[in-house]
Amino acid sequence: MSGLSEIHARIRQSIATLPRLDIALKNTPLEEAGNLSRVLGGPRIFVKRDDLTGVALGGNKLRNLEFRLAHAMKDEPDTVIVGLDLQSNSARQTVGACNKLGLRTILVLEGRRPDTIQGNLLVDYLLGAEVHFAADVHEQRTMLDHLAADVRAGGGRPHILNDNPMFDVASAVAYLEVTLEIVEQLDALGKTPDCIYMSSSGKGQAGMILAQKLLDLRFAMHGVTATDEFHIPSRTATIANQTSTAIGLDVTVDEKDVVNFDNFVGEGYGIPSEAGNEAVRLFARTEGIILDPIYTGKAAAGLVAHVREGRFASDDVVVFVHTGGTPAIFTWNELWL
Repeated sequence: MSGLSEIHARIRQSIATLPRLDIALKNTPLEEAGNLSRVLGGPRIFVKRDDLTGVALGGNKLRNLEFRLAHAMKDEPDTVIVGLDLQSNSARQTVGACNKLGLRTILVLEGRRPDTIQGNLLVDYLLGAEVHFAADVHEQRTMLDHLAADVRAGGGRPHILNDNPMFDVASAVAYLEVTLEIVEQLDALGKTPDCIYMSSSGKGQAGMILAQKLLDLRFAMHGVTATDEFHIPSRTATIANQTSTAIGLDVTVDEKDVVNFDNFVGEGYGIPSEAGNEAVRLFARTEGIILDPIYTGKAAAGLVAHVREGRFASDDVVVFVHTGGTPAIFTWNELWL
């Protein structure tokens, strides 16, 4: 792997030009899912366990928060304010990361406060976040600005994370690095990836496509989106090119380089699907790996469907990136009974 090691070292040098904090557990395990492979009658399947990144039950957001919060710390804030969805994985991980940094966190979550506090929201409260609820994105934006003004009036130094310019680039850089980890872990087993699956609406996948371009390996990158909000190919290419510029890479990504499946969204964003729920049960009952029905379950549904369609040979190496989200199984508890 000497030639590949040199390429990896150069990529890591480029990543190192960005300010960064040490928050997440990195080089997460790559676990072969032999039982799952046998049940599906398909290729060798490996699971990249990015649900095991540490803080606040882990997940992919901790990796990009290392860059986003490093940028925020330039202004020496004492309070981070962020507006996200009611059951946001990002909210949970942001509060945990801020706790490690000694920062107060204020969440403005879109949605009504539920009668029963469960899932990510329960963890938000456990972590000590100050939680507010907004009826829609417009009220949420107004509340973010008013809360920041209140913090300043009290002598504090707020940072609104929604306005952080590293939001997209941080995710892409993080998953460029994850791809290096996957390739190195497989190389130690004498293997190379044939295809990688990941839940993505453009940000993380942008980094993996950059890795495709930079590494002398011919693996496919299959993103599976959980939302119909974006035109994924154009969004992914834009983020990839912004990231390439930000870290000084001589790489350009075009829309045609992006393979992302939008046929596993189901009824809509944030709503579990039958195929996703089946995939959650399948991973749990063959490997003891807990996915979630909103993101990773739907991405796994894409993998499962493609294996069943016969898209892979028995000796192909397929990697599924587990980006976390486990608390959602408690929000949707009745699905599993």
